[in-house]
Amino acid sequence: MNILVVGCGKVGTQLSNVLSRMGHDVSVIDQDPRRLAALPDDFTGYTVTGVPIDQDVLRQGGIEGCDAVAAVTDDDNTNLMVCQLADEVFHVPRVLARVYDPQRGDVFSHFGLHTVCPTNISVEAIYSMLTGRDTVKTVYLDSATVAFNAVDPTPEQVGKSLGELAIQWGSVHRALFGLLREDGNLSLAYPGCPTLVEAGCRLLYAKVVD
Repeated sequence: MNILVVGCGKVGTQLSNVLSRMGHDVSVIDQDPRRLAALPDDFTGYTVTGVPIDQDVLRQGGIEGCDAVAAVTDDDNTNLMVCQLADEVFHVPRVLARVYDPQRGDVFSHFGLHTVCPTNISVEAIYSMLTGRDTVKTVYLDSATVAFNAVDPTPEQVGKSLGELAIQWGSVHRALFGLLREDGNLSLAYPGCPTLVEAGCRLLYAKVVD
């Protein structure tokens, strides 16, 4: 897929790197050239420095030939405007925005845009952990419901890479999402991921339940 990522902060950097490693054609736009320069050395995508709501900048990023756009800047309004342009002007088939303010999610939905709200996701995760209900987590992404199930790795899985497990232990019913470490950090799973599964960690699987 040809994917444009708008915003090269922590989320944009990791997202762009994962997409690039998975073989997608990735372009990244950010106003700050220092953020773009901080992308990993093995990033194979294309970078553009400029104001992301400028249509000429979006064209430089290849939006006219994109299959998908992810607006993940630190500003909700910028993400909304980028998604509106992508949807209404450039007719990109798949558009997604990160929204910090949960109430603005309704505004985005009014425009028919897909959203991910890290605030809601964090609150859900923290609540589950505080109440001891962290085995299964449910996240709502627009009209879809995604269930995350954390399980202990089997002896056969310990010592293998997430890249191996993503291929061997995934299915049409669920997909390996990542590895939860004892300190609470999460490593995403993707084909070729070198992260090794260790005893004491938990594997996080995801499936769409609605």
